[in-house]
Amino acid sequence: MSGAADVPKTEAALLLDLPPTNQPGAFPRELLPGGERVLFETRPGLWGLYGGRLVLFGVIILFFVAVAAAAPSSLIVGFAIVLIPVVLPVIYWVLVWKATAYALTDRRVLLVTGARRGTFVDATYAQVQNLQLEPGSGGGLKFDATPPQAPHTLIGTRKFSKKIYWKALPDAGRVQSFVQEAFALHERESAQAGLRDALIARMTENRFPCAYCRTLVDIRTVDFASPKCPSCGAPLTVPA
Repeated sequence: MSGAADVPKTEAALLLDLPPTNQPGAFPRELLPGGERVLFETRPGLWGLYGGRLVLFGVIILFFVAVAAAAPSSLIVGFAIVLIPVVLPVIYWVLVWKATAYALTDRRVLLVTGARRGTFVDATYAQVQNLQLEPGSGGGLKFDATPPQAPHTLIGTRKFSKKIYWKALPDAGRVQSFVQEAFALHERESAQAGLRDALIARMTENRFPCAYCRTLVDIRTVDFASPKCPSCGAPLTVPA
């Protein structure tokens, strides 16, 4: 991902410098497979998501209150009934806000939203190509992602989106720095793992492990008339 830090922190150092807006438990753990670690999680700001709508709602409420105050008492119940369709959207907004959560794990960028958490989008570190900061209380972070190379396997049904938008993200600049550091750490660890695997592959050329004692057996030394491990004497079997 572009914009990653030049000197990645260790994961321990990274977690000691979490953004203040981190909210432990914000992201529902039932949506994560076992072993996936959450590094950062939070929820959007209610005002950032619905500030303009809440202002409009407040103006409408004030209007109804002013009219009801000047109207006969017999009409107050009627005003209350008329007000119900105005209140229902606000209840829905609050439900959506409470169900919206963002998370960065050791594998992916995640977003869940919807009144019943019906929208779940994610992108692995490898899929994220760019990170963009959107300023303002209604802004946040936008992750540009490429389509997955293989079907999703970490969780059930989801939909792919070219952009994962952490909208109305409090302290978005600080969170952006944390995400960049996490990506840089992941890139470094992936490079180290690749080098380690390559070296192991070179070391184990023409060899395979004994199924019993795990000793590496050189296939060039095997007596195929009586294939046994030279270390423990167990019968040699073809590794799966």
